Amino acid sequence: MLGSFSFLGWMQRDALMGKQYRTFEIYLVHVDQDKCDGCEECLKFCSVDVFDFSSKAYPVRPNNCLGCGTCVAVCKSKAIIITEI
Repeated sequence: MLGSFSFLGWMQRDALMGKQYRTFEIYLVHVDQDKCDGCEECLKFCSVDVFDFSSKAYPVRPNNCLGCGTCVAVCKSKAIIITEI
């Protein structure tokens, strides 16, 4: 009966049919503008170009974030928060 399939049942069926599922992480990047001292360290060390800078750092490309935490580590003012969502 079709209505008796659970979600796990659908996944097992799809796996038997050759469908593949990928997992990925999405990160929320926040810069507290009150704490940011404008040192630009996050901009220098971010390998995926998340931040832009005018007078303070701003995450203009947060979808690029890999969650590595380098920006958090180099931020002396502790203005950057990365949250996995």
